[in-house]
Amino acid sequence: MNLCTNLLSALLSPRRRCCVRLGVLFLLLCPAWLVGQSSDTSRFTDVGNIRLMISNFGTIGSGWAGWPAVPSCEYPRGSKVEHLFIGGIWLGGIREVNGNRMPLVSTGAVDVSAVREGLAGFELTTELRDRMIERSSNIESPFYTPAAISEQDFVAKFVDTNRYIPDATRPREILEHLHPLGLSIQMESYAWSYPFADNFVILRYRIRNVSSAVIDSFHVGLWSDLVVRNTQFTAPGGSAFYSSGGNGFVDSLRMVYEYDASNGQESVNGYAALKLLGTTPPTDSAYFNFWQFRNATGAPWTTSPADDEAKFRRLSSSFLGGDKTLIAGQLKSPSNRSAMISAGPFPPLNPGDSIEAVFAVIAAKKSGPSRGDEEQQRRALQIATTWAQRAYDGSDQNGNGTLDPGEPDVNGNGEIARYLLPAPPRSPRVRVVPSDRRITLYWNNAPESATDILTNRKTFEGYRVYRSNPGDDLDATIDSLVLVAQFDLRNRVGLNTGLNGAKILDENGQPAPIRLPDDTTEYHYRLTFDSVLNGWQYGVAVTAFSAAEEAAGIPAFESSQLTSLKRAIPGTTASGGGDSAHNIGVYPNPYYVNAVWDGAGERQRKIWFYNLPARSRVTIYSPAGDVVATLDHDAATYNGSDLGWFNSFADGTQLLAGGEHAWDLITSGDQALATGIYLFAVEDLAAGGVKMGRFVVMK
Repeated sequence: MNLCTNLLSALLSPRRRCCVRLGVLFLLLCPAWLVGQSSDTSRFTDVGNIRLMISNFGTIGSGWAGWPAVPSCEYPRGSKVEHLFIGGIWLGGIREVNGNRMPLVSTGAVDVSAVREGLAGFELTTELRDRMIERSSNIESPFYTPAAISEQDFVAKFVDTNRYIPDATRPREILEHLHPLGLSIQMESYAWSYPFADNFVILRYRIRNVSSAVIDSFHVGLWSDLVVRNTQFTAPGGSAFYSSGGNGFVDSLRMVYEYDASNGQESVNGYAALKLLGTTPPTDSAYFNFWQFRNATGAPWTTSPADDEAKFRRLSSSFLGGDKTLIAGQLKSPSNRSAMISAGPFPPLNPGDSIEAVFAVIAAKKSGPSRGDEEQQRRALQIATTWAQRAYDGSDQNGNGTLDPGEPDVNGNGEIARYLLPAPPRSPRVRVVPSDRRITLYWNNAPESATDILTNRKTFEGYRVYRSNPGDDLDATIDSLVLVAQFDLRNRVGLNTGLNGAKILDENGQPAPIRLPDDTTEYHYRLTFDSVLNGWQYGVAVTAFSAAEEAAGIPAFESSQLTSLKRAIPGTTASGGGDSAHNIGVYPNPYYVNAVWDGAGERQRKIWFYNLPARSRVTIYSPAGDVVATLDHDAATYNGSDLGWFNSFADGTQLLAGGEHAWDLITSGDQALATGIYLFAVEDLAAGGVKMGRFVVMK
């Protein structure tokens, strides 16, 4: 309730766009009995490097709901670089209303000018019984099912037929939604962890006419308020945050995109894009549109469509018929624009008829200087669009819409099997055990039996091990990982090191897989990193890679580092208690403010207490004997997530050795610790006994 109360207060302020943003945030996050449907759910993709929020009522992006903990369209994962605010599907056609034929458009999201119940423009709703479903093609996922298309599917159903938000207790009118088209929509999103496909999400919409009227000139589009900003440095809110976008479109790729056109900071050196992948029945038409946020003046193509007729014109034409070459140049100037890619017209949609439209949301870094927008800078974006299109085309390898001789008949029915990608070997299951100046890495051999769906051949060639280095402590994402070891089969491919360098063997040199405590997985490989630094966060990952299948035209692939990425912090293990709890201490000691691992803020600092008993209490005293702070330590559950440092530079999955506890030097009275000498006492809550010590803080 605190979140909703704060949002309500914010909505009453006279801020211009910030008020708009918070309104949608309020719609997405507050409890259903306040503002929405009791079956509303939102989930974000997290198997790949792009984290896109998807709802079961037709929107993409979070509207900053729960920011900074909850992403909207973050890429790379963990970077806090966002790529869109809110978006949604647009559906338009011409049908009879009260004896007159008129264009009608139903929108999943729009650029709103004010916040009110029913939020005009958010016109798609889900029925009370419908919930978002998650599926996975990964056999090790708890959501595994043979029906899954990708490593992470979300399936949602919604309609445009409701004029009131379904709510068992208090339905409310959706303002300005007087004439629904009469459509039922099933949306499925697909995401992968593969390194060549981890920066896009496919959105598949199956749209059915559930009305009793024929819908002519039907069009469908994906609209979004794209915004490419690093929210660690520029918090959402205010016109300055949203007015830095440069835009563009590529006819041949059927794609619209945005980038930061303001200052060229490396931290926002990338693109956000919407791409039309295909439709059923097929249509060659693709329309491009951008317009200024809530703009009613200026060139016609810059104006925000205010009614169904204006929205339909956007869906069914590019820039209202304006000069595309001239407009392309104007889009390079920084501004706050919406973007839409659309397709149509489709044949008349009779009652019961369906069409399908498939889009991709793509994020990519620039392949070159951070300023500007040239073709070379869009190279990584173009590669991503190629893979997204290849995933959609599936077994239709030449993309001509038919299954030709020589193309794989995956389902044995002579029809195209879509949403297929050449898969790298499965990622191994990884376990990381940190200890005193050591990280031990274990993994299983599951990738060695994997087969590729397009060739039905085993593709495994070897394993690669990655680790970040001290000094990358504030990152520990895949951008900081470096290759430290490779083990591959002895053949004519790769380094030919063999696998025994990491395989767990008995005294006779035979494989001897092991199980770890509280873990049913059988681990076949082990690698130890010695002389790592206690208290530093390391990222570690193991991937499996394949050899190229030249005859099938498939290059060598590698599984995702993200899938197995673990954050480990070496340190002392929990002491046995009593007299065995020796050498309890603090590091760094003395502590100098702005230690190398500290963040920029007062609450992003830390020191470590070490050699703690498994269950203990640390009490910090001033020289006068006053209690400064008390820390309760439980080795079984503690991972530092109560500190600001971990909230900023970790993700909640970090693993500690068990005998260390971090403190941010903030007193129990919420004050920053001053320079001085401090005492501490460690009480063993299981075995009894108290150990004393001291440390120095220098500012």
